[in-house]
Amino acid sequence: DSPMTAESYVESVVLYADGNPSPAVATFHFTPMSGEASATTRMRLAKTQNVVAVAKMNDGSVFMDTKQVKVTIGGCGG
Repeated sequence: DSPMTAESYVESVVLYADGNPSPAVATFHFTPMSGEASATTRMRLAKTQNVVAVAKMNDGSVFMDTKQVKVTIGGCGG
């Protein structure tokens, strides 16, 4: 959670899917008036891979998190 004040807020969040031919999936931009850094999107992934979120703060600092997303053929299976 980010308080999104004028002094400290998330400027942008970029999503990358490292196994896609075009890894940059989405970019979201925020201002303090956004209230919170929250967004939703859908993406197609060809195979199980890491999805990386990179958040840039207004002071230039950067935070990153990576999650492996499992892709199953046909929408079911293990």
